[in-house]
Formats: sequence, C-alpha cells, structure tokens
Amino acid sequence: MKITTILSLFLSLALVSGCATSGVNRGDVNLVSLSEEWQMGQQFEQQLAKDLKLVNDRATVAYVSRIGQQLVSQTELRNQPWEFHVVADPAINAFNIPGGHVYVNTGLLAAVDNAAELAGVMAHEIAHGVSRHGTERLTKAYGLNIGAGLLLGQDPSTTQKILAQLVGGGALAKFSRSDERESDELGVLYMYRAGYDPEGMATMFEKLLSQRKSRPSAVQSFFSSHPLTESRIAAVRAEARQLPPKRGLTTRDGELASVQSRVGRYNR
Repeated sequence: MKITTILSLFLSLALVSGCATSGVNRGDVNLVSLSEEWQMGQQFEQQLAKDLKLVNDRATVAYVSRIGQQLVSQTELRNQPWEFHVVADPAINAFNIPGGHVYVNTGLLAAVDNAAELAGVMAHEIAHGVSRHGTERLTKAYGLNIGAGLLLGQDPSTTQKILAQLVGGGALAKFSRSDERESDELGVLYMYRAGYDPEGMATMFEKLLSQRKSRPSAVQSFFSSHPLTESRIAAVRAEARQLPPKRGLTTRDGELASVQSRVGRYNR
C-alpha cells in the first residue's frame, strides 16, 4: 500500500511539474523539460539533415530564416535558439519538430502570393513549437519514458520512428482541433507583432482548401496533420479583427519573387 501510494504521488508530481512549461500552453501534460526538448531538437535535426533533401541556396535560406526570426522574436520562447530549413519538395507544406526547428517546402514558397501568406504558415508552425504540442504528443505516446531520457540519444530506433511520424503525417504529427486553434490564435498575434498582415494566414488557408479540390496530392501532407475548415478560416479573421489597428503591416516585399525564381527548379 505504501509503495503504491508513493508511486502514485511521484506520478502526480511528475505530471503537474510537466504542464504548461512554455507559459502559453493550455495545460496539457508534458513530461519533457524545455532543455530536454531542445536537446531532442538537435538530435532530430541531425537525422533529418540525412533523410531530407535540403536546399542550401544561401539567399533562399536567409530569406526564410529572416521571416522566421522576426516572428520568433515576438514569442514567449524568443530566448531559445530557433533554426529554419528549406526542403526541396514540391508539396505545399511546412512543419515544426520539437526543439525550435521549422521546415518549409519549396512547394510552399512557390504557392504563396506574398510574404504575409508565407509568414502566416510559418507563424502557425512556430506557434505549435512555442505551445510545445510536439512534446505533448510524445508524452501521451511514451509517458514517463520521455522523462527518463530514453529519447535523448539512447534509443536510435525510437528516434527514427518518431521522426518518421513527425515528418510523414503519422499519429504524432496529427494535431487536434484545439492545438490548431491555439496555434492559429498565437500565430495571428505573432504576425501582427512582427509587422505582417494577419490576413495573409487566412488567404493562405483559403488557397490550401482550394488546392485540396484541384490538386489534392499537392497538399496531402499538410492536411494529414492539420485539419482545416472554412469555420477555422473565419476564426482566424475574427482573431485578427480583435487586434488594435496598426499602420504599415507588411503584405508584400521585394524579395519573394527572386526566391521563387531560385527554387523553381526543385518543383519541376
């Protein structure tokens, strides 16, 4: 009885101590500390550098990173190191992995009409990272094994399995509607603070819905992990309307067209 009570108390304390550690989560259990998550991110990033075809064009990566860092600077995890990567993949998609890494496909760069639409998708993915949705899902899948550090270099096969799900739209990559709503709300706020017009998120989501009808294979990866509806787009616009009027919000810039030209060869 005493042993059972002690174990129950230990589990309860572990669960409580793991909640909402980024300051913006809505209270889902997370047994991965922030420092562990960023260690995880380094390990995942090293493996993905081998598994994915990454674009090394300096101008393209610099452009994506500049937008990403502008957005990150407005978040609650601005003091953590974040990295942005461009994947040579014609699918219209972007994704976040735990530990401050955001990946943008060349297909997404080609599909956006302006910088605000690109910033909208990136802000949404950054918000997933700030809310720590990835490690919340890992906690649900692996429980206390996460806290024991089994995923920090001690079990390569498990690491590979996790990455396959995070990138390939498996169970760990499928965000709930509440996760998506939280990331939309935070993403709109981060865009606004960084000087981008939040309408870009709404128009890009509309574009994705349209592509789902005309070119479903191009957006399959995005929809496999991100449920998207007309009502969600309306909610994004409603969230943006609640923000105070602000002059000079960026929709277009002078660099996107050049970047799209540079990555065109990856989408053929």
